Amino acid sequence: MIYPDVLGEMETLDLVLSGRSLARYGDGEFKIARSPGIGIKSQKADTLLSRRLASILHESGDCLVGIPNIRSQTPKAEFWGRVAPWATSLLSNRRLYVSSFVSRADSAPWINCEEYWDKVEQLWRGRDVTLVRGSGKAFTPARMPGAGRITEIMAPKMNAWSEYQSLLDRIGTPDRVLISLGPTATVMAVDLCARGVHAIDVGHMGSFMRKWNREPEPEVAA
Repeated sequence: MIYPDVLGEMETLDLVLSGRSLARYGDGEFKIARSPGIGIKSQKADTLLSRRLASILHESGDCLVGIPNIRSQTPKAEFWGRVAPWATSLLSNRRLYVSSFVSRADSAPWINCEEYWDKVEQLWRGRDVTLVRGSGKAFTPARMPGAGRITEIMAPKMNAWSEYQSLLDRIGTPDRVLISLGPTATVMAVDLCARGVHAIDVGHMGSFMRKWNREPEPEVAA
């Protein structure tokens, strides 16, 4: 099997805006899925998390699965070229993958434009949304102009998986949830989608929106 083609970033975002949920994979999620004994900077190793991340690549219900669009003209082609050989073994040749670069303007600089950011704002514009995050670098209510009511659920910045069930209980079943929570968000999007929630793993969108709007870096607590 060779690394698959994936749907482009704008097409991915259009599907999300049409009501599809989205779970995303980067190199960190791939590493955890590959081995139960591997953790990453924000998440220690966990056997159940590893199993879930591996299985979702093959079966995710109605939730879209985004993987790196390494066949694109990404400026990070050298990095992703090193990941592709071992990541390919985790994938299925019987499903469509969309692009996880939909949240990464550094890997897909062509999305860093007015059209893209207008579409991103449609995720919350005029809507009540639940925002699940662990960091001030993610979306915050102040960065979501035009939203209706925003219910904010703060999660641990590190090792959020350890509080997974508690977070699911707190979230409940709202209409739309935006999640920025590393590998935990990948699994959470699938599980919330199964509950009938429109769940979107937004990854680093908030951080790149801050740069697009030329906002200062958020202060980091001591």
